[in-house]
Amino acid sequence: MAALFTTPKRNGTTAGTHVAEPDVRRRIGLAHGSWRRVTRRIVARAVCALTVSSLLMPSVSLAAEWVKVGGNKYNTAASDEAGTWSWDGADDLKLNNYNGGEIQAAGKLNVNYSGNNIVTADWIEGIKASHGTNENAELNIQGDAGSTLSVTSTEDAILSTGNINIDGAGSVNATSTGFDAINAGGDLAIKGSGNVNATGASDGIRANGNITIDDSGVVTARATEDKGIGTGKNLTIKGGGTVEASSEKDAAVEAKGSLAATNASLNVNGVEYGVYAHKGITLDHANVTVRAGKGRYGGAIALFTYQDDIVVKNGSTVDAFAEGEVSAAFSTRNNRPNGKGGHIYISDSVVKAIARYVENGDGPTPYSENQDGETSPEPQGENIGIIAQTSEGVTPAVISIIRSKVTAEGDTAAIFARAMSADGKTIGTIKIENAAIQTPEGGKVIDYRKLRNGIYEAGQAIGTGDATVDSLYIKAVAKSTTIAPPEVAKPEDPKPDETKPAESKPAESKQNPKPEDSKPTKAVAASTTKAKTTGVLAATGDASSAAIVAAAFAGTAAIVTGAVLSRKRS
Repeated sequence: MAALFTTPKRNGTTAGTHVAEPDVRRRIGLAHGSWRRVTRRIVARAVCALTVSSLLMPSVSLAAEWVKVGGNKYNTAASDEAGTWSWDGADDLKLNNYNGGEIQAAGKLNVNYSGNNIVTADWIEGIKASHGTNENAELNIQGDAGSTLSVTSTEDAILSTGNINIDGAGSVNATSTGFDAINAGGDLAIKGSGNVNATGASDGIRANGNITIDDSGVVTARATEDKGIGTGKNLTIKGGGTVEASSEKDAAVEAKGSLAATNASLNVNGVEYGVYAHKGITLDHANVTVRAGKGRYGGAIALFTYQDDIVVKNGSTVDAFAEGEVSAAFSTRNNRPNGKGGHIYISDSVVKAIARYVENGDGPTPYSENQDGETSPEPQGENIGIIAQTSEGVTPAVISIIRSKVTAEGDTAAIFARAMSADGKTIGTIKIENAAIQTPEGGKVIDYRKLRNGIYEAGQAIGTGDATVDSLYIKAVAKSTTIAPPEVAKPEDPKPDETKPAESKPAESKQNPKPEDSKPTKAVAASTTKAKTTGVLAATGDASSAAIVAAAFAGTAAIVTGAVLSRKRS
């Protein structure tokens, strides 16, 4: 089993599937033999070189040194006779029902659009800001409500070798038939109340730096070959809007730093990974739906982080599903000495986590015959709803569930925490507080221990019985479980400092308004099952449980409604 959930390399960084794989972008280039993708790498390196060299330039942008509109270059203020575009000779380029060729500039450029604008470019970027002689590139795009800016190119549709800022209440549509839809050499910020639609043959939306989406509209990123959204640093989503990301052949979302979604909706659908954040995932009063289909090597993980933790809190609702020979809906893993990570914290939220070998089909056959005809346990796959795993040298794996409703399913196991060490003293644990195991009947936290190739695997799973198990492929290990708070009458505020992160009350928003004259709703029936003392605290009847879970359900409905309305608006 451990061999199936080892930690290979992905893009030069240890990942979490069962076999090592080459860099995704490099792999695609080699597989398809595309000279265009090789050219893309050369261009990308050149962009990086320009970014580094830009450190020698003044840090304050002054104005565009020149602009090109439809292939014509201008060094002083200019416009067309029809009034569809005008440049003031400094920062500002105004578009008003423009329909023409590419727009480029050296230095800082503010593109302000009104009406219906169309930019079409072949073998050149649609809108591009590059570093100038005396200043860094910066591209700012802003539009009025009801206005649109549609950019289509065989190269990157919208590109800056520096930062990109998209603001306002208008709609930006970027489509690349060959490369990225929106590509920032620095940071990328999308804010305001407008909609952004990015469709790329490579990435939908990408940045070498941070990506911040603070938008109450809808941001949609689609990719064919690479990431729906990819960032070299952190991805922050907030502002009450909806972010949708998908990829046909790769992760829907990948952040080389962390992912934080606060008071927003995130819907993703990827291959091999739904969300892969290298340095932690935090979902705070967020509504998240994640799907991951099996990748090239048969693995799939819906929510994954390797160097930090997954934290779900403050009335969040998460629906995660993964399908593959080796799959997990929630997965954290860490084997770095003295490193942090490998833990999952769920508080005051509603979570559904399902991992299947084949969706809507039978699970893997856990036993096979050897050459002598003897039957031996040789699992054909490992499919776990929620798994946390650490190796010697780090804090042991922990899965913590507090005042939350959690439904977890896996063909192999529903929930599993595993720690690996040479002496067997490190143990992965499952902690349940102010909630109870409702299914399976007689369910409890059971111990797991196995010596494999000189390494001890020690941890806990949800199951039945009192014996310590040495395999997940047995009936004593639950393949499906429901954990929920007991029935209560009087709501209270969540108690602080009961989980690793600091807790705060869910903020009111358009997605989760506070109803007038609202009354507490019964969340779930109390379970009379006694919790096992090892790794589990029995339900205490904390009066906050029903209110929190009910609020999470109400928040889900409100956010989904808002998302539907937003899609109609787009």
